[in-house]
Amino acid sequence: MTSLSRVSISTVKVIACSILLIGIGLQADAATATQPLDRPVIGLVLSGGGARGASHIGVLKVLEALHIPIDVITGTSMGAIVGGLYAYGYTVEEIEQLLAETDWDAAFQDQPPRQNRSFRRKQDDYDFLIKQEAGIEDWNLVIPKGLLQGQQLSLRLKSLTLLAPDDFDLLPIRFRAVGADIETGEAVTLANGPLSTAMLASMAIPGVFAPVDWHGRLLVDGGFANNLPVQQALDLGADRLIVVDLSTKPQSREGLSSPLSILNQILGFSILSNTQQQLEKLTDKDILIKPDLGNHSSTDFWRAAEMIDNGMTAANQMAQQLAQLSLSEELYAAHMTSLRQRESATPLIDQISFENHSPLSTDVLQANISASEGEKLNIAKLEEEINQLYGMNIFERVDYNLLQKDHQNELKIRATEKEWGPNYLRFGLTMETNFDGSGIFNLASSHTMTPINSMGGEWRTEVQIGHDQRITTELYQPIDYNLRYYFRTLLGYYETHAGVFESGRQVADLNVNYSNFLLAGGRQFGNWGQLEIGAYAGSGDVSPYIGDLSTSSEEIKFGTWVVTFTYDQLDSINFPRHGLMANLSWSASRDELGAEEEYDTFNINGLWANTWNKNTLMLWAGAAGVTNTDGPVNTGFSIGGLFNLSGYQESELAGRYAGLIRLIYLRELGDSRSVLKIPVYAGVSLEAGNVWDERDDIAMDRLRTAGSITLSMDSPLGPIYLARGFAENGRTENYLYLGRTFSFF
Repeated sequence: MTSLSRVSISTVKVIACSILLIGIGLQADAATATQPLDRPVIGLVLSGGGARGASHIGVLKVLEALHIPIDVITGTSMGAIVGGLYAYGYTVEEIEQLLAETDWDAAFQDQPPRQNRSFRRKQDDYDFLIKQEAGIEDWNLVIPKGLLQGQQLSLRLKSLTLLAPDDFDLLPIRFRAVGADIETGEAVTLANGPLSTAMLASMAIPGVFAPVDWHGRLLVDGGFANNLPVQQALDLGADRLIVVDLSTKPQSREGLSSPLSILNQILGFSILSNTQQQLEKLTDKDILIKPDLGNHSSTDFWRAAEMIDNGMTAANQMAQQLAQLSLSEELYAAHMTSLRQRESATPLIDQISFENHSPLSTDVLQANISASEGEKLNIAKLEEEINQLYGMNIFERVDYNLLQKDHQNELKIRATEKEWGPNYLRFGLTMETNFDGSGIFNLASSHTMTPINSMGGEWRTEVQIGHDQRITTELYQPIDYNLRYYFRTLLGYYETHAGVFESGRQVADLNVNYSNFLLAGGRQFGNWGQLEIGAYAGSGDVSPYIGDLSTSSEEIKFGTWVVTFTYDQLDSINFPRHGLMANLSWSASRDELGAEEEYDTFNINGLWANTWNKNTLMLWAGAAGVTNTDGPVNTGFSIGGLFNLSGYQESELAGRYAGLIRLIYLRELGDSRSVLKIPVYAGVSLEAGNVWDERDDIAMDRLRTAGSITLSMDSPLGPIYLARGFAENGRTENYLYLGRTFSFF
């Protein structure tokens, strides 16, 4: 009777527990229900540490090799990403591969890779303005809450966790992430909501990433409030803890050599303090793992493989203690099978909705998202189209969610206007000198208002002072919801200087000023090409500035039809590494537009780049000429300067025809693979070309040859070149450039 009662009581307990689990929907605890009742609940605590968090993967590898089951996971920052993916059902091998394949340089940018941007945004690269912008409101500058809004990182995390349940207790392994409330400084435990947003909030480094809105609270990197979430694991019912601490010791006086290192030291004290508070919660039953990461920094994502090994080494050193938590091979296999429940099938879209928090018409959003109801979701295509919308420079964030309700999948696209818009300011500067006592300096600013209407129109005004002065105002207006067709108008005034050379010596400097008006329309082809047809007209004068001042001023009038086709799939304008760009244009000077002379001009340019390891090779060529006239014309083409026959002075050679080909080799110095580091290059160029006044003079044996050696860097202010150019007959020129250098005739 006693035995029967015990059996009955045990059976009732099992049935009651099973009903309770089903009732509250804890699907992830199915594995727990099959475990022996006397096994402790094991919690894994993963600290923050940026790229150093790759060592968590090494620890997980050892835990799996030792057959140690994990029942709950808590993580902060990078620990939240590794822990969240593992809790969702990714294998250690999959997480390791994801970490290796992720382009962290791209993830730590808001704009998509240049090849995937809209053609309008690619054209912005041709100016020399610093890319960081500020808003203006009531004559006050308004800056974003972070250098980055997290657009690309958010899309990456979303694609990895699209089908994850919003309740983190329903994950195969129960999970908690930790963020820090930027208003109160409190640690916030993230237990429900989009898993990707939780991971993003937990690693939103203040100042680098904008705070993430989480149920009405603004969250930043959880490391500043609780970098080692031990208490969260205890709150989930963990009996035994495996804690991975990646905190670093404070720097000695010798290591505090810069303002940045001192700032990092101060921030580090806060993290060390809250980490110590959590470590004090551990008991003798818990296991602490501290990987020795040496000089690995929080931005060294490219060294992930080394840090994974460091994590494995540290975990193996604790193997004897860890082995006490091991399961038999059969029980562990059953446990792991129950965890691999991550749904990976491509979902079918039953409904599409748009949540538009901007002045832009929702029709524009709909026209640029090709996903259709009744079709399977193509995540790669959706992200490409979202990036095109984001590239309009209107939105703070464009993202998506897949909502599941009543066995229906609703794809929701959400677009949020920039908080610091719609008026934006940007600034820039260029500098050139050949160290002979003269130089060129320009300072510029632009004001862009967008959108000025529901179709995404832009109104941009630019002002530049210095050697080349100008003021321009442009209206750009898409005329269809797909943003393919557009028209634009531009009104500008320009004042610059042109040198007059004789036998390699500058004998005069001319002042050239003119104003013009442009009206053009065009068609954009995806993100790779554009065809534009337009006309511009204007007038001005050329007068002596330095040199022979007896020459009288000359009035100029021009009016021209222009047709231009551009193909652009370069990954960068400053330092191209991959891709191709080609430009073909034809213009016709005609008296019906006010021109004094009638003639045609053509211009063909192309640039190809390819990179292997640290080596980049570029082939850059162009040709231009004036045709359809035998008389004198007030236009032509000039060559001279860095990469334009580098041994000659800027614009020293001029003629009605020009041709130039360059082969440029760059070698990256040091290692810039760490996020936020600036690449530095050493390079050489070989160049051949010339100018001619008559078509019959064009011949291969009349080409001039030149070359250069360069030291350059891609700085936040733009490309910087220190170079020495060489040409025939022992000619040399020195250059220091700040600003764009890969320009055409």
